[in-house]
Amino acid sequence: MSSGFEWLCLIPPLFIIVWAVVTKKTFSALIIGAALSYVLMYKDDFFKPFVDSLYSVLMDADTIWVILLTIFIGIFIELVTHSGGVDALTQYILKVATNQRRTLLSTFILGLSFFIGDVSNIGTVGAAMKKTSDKNRIPREALAYILDSTAAPVCIMVPVSSWGVFFAGIFMAEKSLDLTGTAMSNYLHVIPFMFYSMAAILVVFLFSAGWLPKLGMMKTAYKRVESGGNVYSERSSYLNEGKRESDMEKPAAWKILLFVIPLVILVVWAIKGMFMEGAMIAIGICGVLYIPLRVMGFADYCRNCMNGFKNMISPVIIIVGAFMVRDALIAMELPEYISGAVESVLSPAIFPALTFVAVAMLSFTTGSNWGVPAVMVPIIVPIAISIGCNPFIILGAIACGGCFGSHACFYSDATVFTSAVCKIENMDHALSQLPYCILSAVITVIAYLAAGIMMM
Repeated sequence: MSSGFEWLCLIPPLFIIVWAVVTKKTFSALIIGAALSYVLMYKDDFFKPFVDSLYSVLMDADTIWVILLTIFIGIFIELVTHSGGVDALTQYILKVATNQRRTLLSTFILGLSFFIGDVSNIGTVGAAMKKTSDKNRIPREALAYILDSTAAPVCIMVPVSSWGVFFAGIFMAEKSLDLTGTAMSNYLHVIPFMFYSMAAILVVFLFSAGWLPKLGMMKTAYKRVESGGNVYSERSSYLNEGKRESDMEKPAAWKILLFVIPLVILVVWAIKGMFMEGAMIAIGICGVLYIPLRVMGFADYCRNCMNGFKNMISPVIIIVGAFMVRDALIAMELPEYISGAVESVLSPAIFPALTFVAVAMLSFTTGSNWGVPAVMVPIIVPIAISIGCNPFIILGAIACGGCFGSHACFYSDATVFTSAVCKIENMDHALSQLPYCILSAVITVIAYLAAGIMMM
């Protein structure tokens, strides 16, 4: 099918990519790109259709579902993080962290355990392990790498996480897939194709166990510590001056239930296909548990709910912008145009690998681990369907491309936050983990090529 706008439909996505790379601002790129689409379609009369598009997105049931669930997950993360239940669970794992290898493996296990959100994962595990890591003379760069590599790569493989909720909603909203069932049930079909997540987790395990050689700046960091230097580089000294870490408060063992009970409720309801209800009930159960037990007062409970809401404002804004771009590009018939142009030369055997590489590069350059995949879904999925490629493997490749961006990009929120938690210069962390990110990406490309060939 030929697009009525022909090559003009390529201008908005190209603009979005360039603007995002130059400004590092995902939302402005999405909104301006959507507006540009309507300018090309309606010229001087673009404003009313543009506003109508905004109304349409905000009134769409799929959009509302994703936004509300994203907010509820943010509130849940904030509540359980401040309940003391996470710290109580941490204490059991810390009992075995008595040397470098055990400390790194304990950090790895903790990272696998806290899968609700990547930022909460990094913050919680980092706070628990930094003092023990320093005591066992582990370079902060190594700690930061493990924290970052067991955040997004783990969360994206778990439907009951902020990443799972976001991508499940994005995938469900893609009309060309014609999916049946719930968003969560469909997401379960994508998880087996999350090859980057699997590769990143495997590589960090081999690193933690000491079975992978130290590479690049990580090798330099270990030599610094072995020669009697600080666990952080000279560039990071100013971040650690005059600051002494106190022992983490040891909560009562029973407080582990403050984390486990709400989480079990959330998981059970999610398995039943009622994630929204489960999130709301879990938040309510937190109040029923925490307030009578005086874990937090009613005012603190409300404050944490508001903080959780605020933490999700940025993802919610990106969701709205991405859905507006999706609708604009569909109106311009971009998927049909690109599909018609490339379907004769693309092979379903190599398309999954190409998809991962393309989305990974865009996410890395823009620092947008959710925005870029959300924009690429309506562009790539119709092409995959037209050439006979399994759509679930393509969805996995798109999500994993965003995961790579979160993990490897120098200025992604996860990378910057990890550096702050470990109190090291951001580039010390970004450059020291980069070889391991690239190694994971190479394994991923090989896996997608193999899967593409086998599924032909």
